[in-house]
Amino acid sequence: MQNRIREWRERRGLTMHELGQRVGTEASQINKLEKGSRRLTAEWMGRLARALDCAPADLLVPDHLPTAGGELGETAGLPPLAPHPAAPLSPATLPAPTQPTGFVTEPAHETATPPGATPRDLPVYGAAMGGDDGAFDFNGTVNEYVARPPILAGVANGYAVYVQGESMEPRYFAGELVHVNPNRPITPGCFVVVQIRTGDPHVPTRGLIKQFVRRTASRLHLRQFNPRGELEHELGQVLSIHRIVGASDYG
Repeated sequence: MQNRIREWRERRGLTMHELGQRVGTEASQINKLEKGSRRLTAEWMGRLARALDCAPADLLVPDHLPTAGGELGETAGLPPLAPHPAAPLSPATLPAPTQPTGFVTEPAHETATPPGATPRDLPVYGAAMGGDDGAFDFNGTVNEYVARPPILAGVANGYAVYVQGESMEPRYFAGELVHVNPNRPITPGCFVVVQIRTGDPHVPTRGLIKQFVRRTASRLHLRQFNPRGELEHELGQVLSIHRIVGASDYG
């Protein structure tokens, strides 16, 4: 069954893991519910709606809204997402990231935002490269703009990237959108987007989403979950380390 769980989860700035914690299940179950491979029952709709602060019907696409009799049927339309409290920035106020990010960015495009709606002004960087480590091309090209979650309200250099590959499951799944705050401190155990110099003039930098372990005088140590292991990179190859933020980072 098609649904809007992912749309609402990303609007609230939650990862699958964080939403799973709110409803008492695993991230893998949230992934199945979003993809429609697990049946979205009335009980699941109620639990998810409470966690996402929306009405249960908001989680369904029009053709799957319940009718008055309680069965699935057609409807005239689905109300738009309600804006989440935030103080979003206008695209015109967003300066291009500067070093040490290493990005060469495209300018934000001015678009008219309907009254009361959340501006889609948060840039999404990166394109898939493939590989077992989930690396992606991190050349600074803006792929699209998405709604800014409250956790990044007022963060002019905030951005988002899509997870590539399965190397961080069950924490992050392929296709999941993660939000990044370059200004947050890096602490052991936090999850990060790392920009690595490749030495290849055609693909000068690559991005990795990993868990930060430690940093020594000469090396950066990262952890991945699938297959589980620790990765090392020479600090001279590391262009930037930025923290992924979510619901647990409020405050």
